Amino acid sequence: MSPTDDILRHRAAISQNRETFLLNYRMEFAAFDQFDKIFGHFAAGLGSGGAPHQKGDSQLVPFLPIMQRSARSAFDHLAAYQSCQAWIALRPFVESSLIMGKWIDDPQNAAIWINRNAGKNARKQYQDAYTGDSLRSQHLPVSDPIRQVLSRIGDEFLQTDLRYYTHAITFTENNSRQAALRMDAMDDAGDHRAHLYAFLHLIWFVMHSVGRMFEGKYGAKPDFRVDLGKIEQEFTPTVVAIARQNEVHRNVLTQLGLWPHSLLQPPNR
Repeated sequence: MSPTDDILRHRAAISQNRETFLLNYRMEFAAFDQFDKIFGHFAAGLGSGGAPHQKGDSQLVPFLPIMQRSARSAFDHLAAYQSCQAWIALRPFVESSLIMGKWIDDPQNAAIWINRNAGKNARKQYQDAYTGDSLRSQHLPVSDPIRQVLSRIGDEFLQTDLRYYTHAITFTENNSRQAALRMDAMDDAGDHRAHLYAFLHLIWFVMHSVGRMFEGKYGAKPDFRVDLGKIEQEFTPTVVAIARQNEVHRNVLTQLGLWPHSLLQPPNR
């Protein structure tokens, strides 16, 4: 047996999962494709008219491709049924929205961010301005729930976590009948569905918030309008069914995906 057989089987499984995803989740793929076009609209809105050319405003534009690359990479992992990797890949997307909010709050926050490695005092300024509750923004609507998602991604996916420690491994017998450790990096169907709809709602939620922030600073341009309500309406029946079947999945939808708690609560008996 070739030493490369294991990695080839792994890559084949990922490829098969992506093909399966396209067959099973056409509407969800279309929703992400529609979302992906938002970045071009935002860039057009920031790049036209007088206000975006004022000192410091153009610094926001580079965050858009960062966010787009992050979201695309995360979606690619989700299409392979790898939600843990998806949330890790999405972290720059979430963080960028908060940083833009801080820069709009006070241009000095941009200088603190850019110069954070200039010395001990600069590092202390950065930590004071960009950690914990300090990441809340006055201009980014609902910035605190977004900040909480960023924190959860760090706690639940970037750090070694008991849930992944116990879930990701199984012991099997290899051909020589010796115990072998097998890493199972793929989600089961139920977990995948919960994380998929949490992801889709979160990315639209964040961009809706960023769009409102841009409207507040640059005016109510059509380029900044994000129809979060349409996405919620489209997927609510599926999401409610998932939430009512499994409490863990409901928490994924509300705590990571920021689906409204009131929408997903089980009916009163």
